[in-house]
Amino acid sequence: MANEIQIIHDDAAETVYAIVRDMSGEFLAGATSETFAVGNWATYEIALSEVDAAASGNVALQGDFPAIESGFYWLDFYIHAGASPAQTDAHLKSILFHWDGTSLVPAEDWIGRMMRSALAVLAGNMTFIESTGATSFKDVDDGTTERAAYTVSPVSVGRSDARVS
Repeated sequence: MANEIQIIHDDAAETVYAIVRDMSGEFLAGATSETFAVGNWATYEIALSEVDAAASGNVALQGDFPAIESGFYWLDFYIHAGASPAQTDAHLKSILFHWDGTSLVPAEDWIGRMMRSALAVLAGNMTFIESTGATSFKDVDDGTTERAAYTVSPVSVGRSDARVS
């Protein structure tokens, strides 16, 4: 994994880091989740590096999301007050993300995609190619963007391949 976490911060002089929490409230220390412990705060830190060094002003930061199972995760961003991360560091913001194992998408964007896919299926805007068994559901608004698809198996009942876009 590389640089899936990305954020713009408005003060290049500050050091920002991230912490990951799962939906059950567990904190991630690397790829291992655990019940929060104040003494382990430093192990929760994900260091963020500057994309391009800036002396002042806005700065783009990035870091690696841990190799964990897909799902929804909170990313909490903090500003270092001292040399090491501490529970007393200033909280910058928290964002809910969906992690699919390779990419990190804000939850609101991921949910929007899934809703558009469901709408395409429910609206019945589909094409079916009998010779291949390929079925494709198109976006309700533009009629061309594929939102969901499946292929019917020629030898068994049901779908042999399905995907949602």
